[in-house]
Amino acid sequence: MFILAHNNARIFGGGELGTVRLLEGLQARGHRVLMLFRDEKNAARAAEYGIPTGVHRIGGDAMLPHAVRFSRRLRRERPDAVILTTFRRVFLAGMGAWRSGVPFVVQRIVLQGNVPTALRHRIALRRWVDAVVLNAGAMRPGFLAADPGLDPAKVIAILDGVRAPVATREPGAVRRELGIPDGARVVGSVARLAWQKRFDRLLRALAVLPPDVHCVIAGEGGQGEKLRALAAELGMADRLHLVGFRADVGDVLGAMDAFAVSSDSEGMANAMLEAMMAGVPVVSTDVSGAREALEPEPGEPLPGIVTGFDETELADALRRVLYEPGQREAMGRAARERAERRFGWDRFVDEWEALLVEGVRRGRDGR
Repeated sequence: MFILAHNNARIFGGGELGTVRLLEGLQARGHRVLMLFRDEKNAARAAEYGIPTGVHRIGGDAMLPHAVRFSRRLRRERPDAVILTTFRRVFLAGMGAWRSGVPFVVQRIVLQGNVPTALRHRIALRRWVDAVVLNAGAMRPGFLAADPGLDPAKVIAILDGVRAPVATREPGAVRRELGIPDGARVVGSVARLAWQKRFDRLLRALAVLPPDVHCVIAGEGGQGEKLRALAAELGMADRLHLVGFRADVGDVLGAMDAFAVSSDSEGMANAMLEAMMAGVPVVSTDVSGAREALEPEPGEPLPGIVTGFDETELADALRRVLYEPGQREAMGRAARERAERRFGWDRFVDEWEALLVEGVRRGRDGR
């Protein structure tokens, strides 16, 4: 089976990485894959994971010729299935995929706020997309409520899967590199520096904690200077470490005492799952996917804390993880056990592979 994925994002974030790793897993099972990006930079970054990549930019919804151009590209490539990953481009990308006669078209959605309220999105999902895959079950009711005319059978949830991130350096190396003092507590995150991630909320929460708490954020985006300015305003400029994109995620996670999700909206944050797999306790705002990942089953230990969106609530939860005796170690063990059981890699690829194989079969029979 030949699976082609398209992504039109300007930056390479968790959603992009999740699709790349999915294709990597499918490729390891003998399927042919290709992922197209809007520019060479993101294509080159994805190629580092060992999958074929290319460049194909799709403009805004008024650029109807881009749908025709995408259709022609797909006719040349002749994939069995297409995975679309940029919701704002589903109108043109979906039209192009439909025109090309691809047997099976999937829209993958990893952000809670991406719902079909606009007419163009409803048209695309009803007419040109065969399945919508959400990465958190909690996203499904809101997604369906946004378009009552959408066939519910089209919309399914496949929880993300992760593998334990590999640490390549000795413990403490990243802390020494960043000049973090011995004995300091480190709260961190791995994410795009985008407004919805609300790292301003995280900084305000950390500002009320003791001064031995440092913050490490790995990721790229346009909010960096604003965050530095806020840290200076809060008197914690020397405790904020914006380290940019890092390939050594295992080492960065190993430098953290707690992982924080401070977002206004998410799907199932892939970096959060990696942190859990690495045994790092997680504190998350009550975004979609957080409760599925962090709320314990009856009789199970606590793998993380889901808190409100107020910075005081976030600060209180982080204080509990960082300063209550034994809390970090117990939660870290529980987080790793939960990640291995619920968000395992093989289960993730199994479910996607089954969806694609069955979808292609039905698409060929139906078309």
